[in-house]
Amino acid sequence: MSTAALAAFHLTVAALAAVPASAVPAAVPATVPAATAAADVTAPAGFVGMSPTRVLDTRSFDQTPRHNHFGPLKEGESYSTPLAQHCADHPPMSCGSVVPTDVTAVMVNLTVTDPTADGYVTLASTAQAGTRPTTSSINFTAGQTISNLVTVAVGPVGLDAPWVNVYNNAGTAHVVLDVVGYYRTAATDKYGPLTPTRIADSRSDGTGRLGGDAVRTYRVARPELGTADAKAVVLNVTTTDGSWDSFLTAYPSGTQRPATGSNVNFPVGSTVANQVVVPVGADGSIDVYNRAGWVHVIVDVVGFYGPSGRGLFSALRTPVRNLDTRVAGGKLQRGATTAVQAVPTDGSVPNVLGVEANVTITDVTESGHLTVFPGGGLPPNTSTVNVGPGQTIANSVTTGVTGGGTYSVFNHGGPVNVVADLTGYFVTG
Repeated sequence: MSTAALAAFHLTVAALAAVPASAVPAAVPATVPAATAAADVTAPAGFVGMSPTRVLDTRSFDQTPRHNHFGPLKEGESYSTPLAQHCADHPPMSCGSVVPTDVTAVMVNLTVTDPTADGYVTLASTAQAGTRPTTSSINFTAGQTISNLVTVAVGPVGLDAPWVNVYNNAGTAHVVLDVVGYYRTAATDKYGPLTPTRIADSRSDGTGRLGGDAVRTYRVARPELGTADAKAVVLNVTTTDGSWDSFLTAYPSGTQRPATGSNVNFPVGSTVANQVVVPVGADGSIDVYNRAGWVHVIVDVVGFYGPSGRGLFSALRTPVRNLDTRVAGGKLQRGATTAVQAVPTDGSVPNVLGVEANVTITDVTESGHLTVFPGGGLPPNTSTVNVGPGQTIANSVTTGVTGGGTYSVFNHGGPVNVVADLTGYFVTG
């Protein structure tokens, strides 16, 4: 493998061992944010997409700012990092922020690699006063390399850059953060919710598996999808039947592929899904690059940002758990749909047209997947979270909601427990 590829990721085969309770935060009573929680959100803001830009890699001294040592995060460690590059020294006196200092929230691709135990990592705006977070951003098993898209409110500005906090709950683990977009009140592109639509499936559309060190182009700005003026698209990208451990990187067509950054990391023979937000190229398309081997790629369009969008985003500074079937209702059965009440029913958060959440599957006995979609009725022919026996897997979800503030989760596999953590609201603006 080339030096450039090694700089991006050292990939390891995911262990599919049974996952103990520590791999997801302990079950707590499911709650819907009350009126008092409405003030704990950022100001409504528009979106700006960007190509993946690395701000943290604990495997590299030069990309581990404000840390007294570079190396994996320790068990129970809560580490704050600036969203910056080229920090002057360790600890740095100044940093080159990769986002404006007035951003309200950032969208990052969070990757964990070489963990020594089953566990989870949580991103937050600030550390939670010495306590364990009650929500998780990514779940993993020992030895696994896995990614998840996470939207998080930023903490205070320091060293001329906004900061975020990273918490590791078990064992040691290397953590990588690639910023792929941000929200700020001055930005004009707004969120447009869509019914999820599959636009590519190499298993059935005649394109075949994507080869190693190869690129495939997908047209995503399309009137029939409602994305004609999209400046960025929200996708769920799934890889399956990969012949090597590898990763995908998505970026605007007509632009240079980022030197670092990845969107979907997958071990050989697995099925892995991750939400991807990527700016649209001038020709209305995006490019997807596969590092190594051959792999089937499935692309579902689930939303967009652009002039015709209607939603401004308000991030919760502390994510809220909306659903945990381990304590409310029991496992979601095969072929069943559950409605997640994501918006307070007391009217304290008005004009919500969509939400950002993290949906986790656990206690799995057979392969399957969940489909998240707005409204009721039958689910679309798309997938959101793919899982195998013994795994605990999370995926970011951006979805529209009903007038009553709910979205739906449909189970295509055997009985599973489902956890849904709310990270923000899209409000009409």
